[in-house]
Amino acid sequence: MGIFLLLIFNFPLVVKSQWAVNGSHIYNTNAGNVGIGNNAPASLLYVGKSMTEPTITVRNLGGSGGATYSMVDNVSGANWKFKATNSGGFKIRDNAFGLDVFQIEANAAANVIYISAAGSLGVGTATPEATAIADLSSTSRGFLPPRMTQAQLSAIPAPANGLLVFNTTDEKFYIYVELVNAWKEILYGTGTISTTYVCGTPITRNHVAGSVAPVSKTVTYNSVTNIPGETTKCWITQNLGSDHQATAVNDATEASAGWYWQFNRQQGYKHDGTTVTPAWTITSISENSDWTSDHDPCVFLLGTGWRIPTSTEWSNIDAAGGWTTWNGPWNSDLKMHAAGHIGGSTGTLVYRGQYAGYWGSTQTGNTTAYRLIFGSAECELYNDDKANAFSVRCLR
Repeated sequence: MGIFLLLIFNFPLVVKSQWAVNGSHIYNTNAGNVGIGNNAPASLLYVGKSMTEPTITVRNLGGSGGATYSMVDNVSGANWKFKATNSGGFKIRDNAFGLDVFQIEANAAANVIYISAAGSLGVGTATPEATAIADLSSTSRGFLPPRMTQAQLSAIPAPANGLLVFNTTDEKFYIYVELVNAWKEILYGTGTISTTYVCGTPITRNHVAGSVAPVSKTVTYNSVTNIPGETTKCWITQNLGSDHQATAVNDATEASAGWYWQFNRQQGYKHDGTTVTPAWTITSISENSDWTSDHDPCVFLLGTGWRIPTSTEWSNIDAAGGWTTWNGPWNSDLKMHAAGHIGGSTGTLVYRGQYAGYWGSTQTGNTTAYRLIFGSAECELYNDDKANAFSVRCLR
């Protein structure tokens, strides 16, 4: 009993000789270092134990912000946090400037970043090529270089020799050549490979003024399939060249109308209500030809696989949808509206907000071709003068 009492009374003294207690906080009173599993720690905190994957855990039991390890340096002002994200990932944050400089999402793929003993960086591979400083491996994704406008490219100060950039203004690659102190265009070959497009995926295109687009602008097109009458085709849901889908069937704005084309001509025209761009020069067309693919603006502006509908395709959806007035095209998933047209003989804008004409690719004679026309009291497929410029909808 005496030995037991001696242990009880002496144990607090032993603890107190190692730690100072202040409320619920315990401070080490040794030489400033704390050891767990080590009685002579040489660093501020030394934790050692022989076990499988020795682990120090910082657990968030329900608070917001994610479990965090903080590292602060009063001399340099460095303030870094290694923390879990609210979505279950991990990030490194430059907390002094509020910048998340590195982040890994939860359930990220294996070997997203791998550095070999030879100093090769592997992305998507744990065996990067030893002769490569970086080895990017994938069977479903490509390498995407920096993309910027021509103005942004030109504004790069003192570009490095060999710097590579994709110019979104003209959609070409450029490499900086120090010898000539200029950006040199990388010429494309003539071969092309068609891509697999998933209908419903937004299509963003940088249209550049020239022989097809009348002005330069960036447009995002949406698309839809399963249209009655042509259920297997994919259609854009706004006019070619329009800034956006129309807001009403009688929308009379230029931004919703988009551009206009004469039959079997690749040059588009913009009409702001006063001026036509480019200048109107073709007042009549007489030729024995349907709309050919080498003149199809859908191919030039959207890419291989896109085209102008045939008259049969327009006829099929007109019949299947029971279109008798402009309510049919407008209430369909195509959201077609009264964009008007440009008169071939004068280049004058007519009927915007009142009528619509959409070209088909089929001619009815040397001077006429099919187009779908609709207004508040009619909707039909009929022929019209090839020199008139109508709206275009693209499909694939």
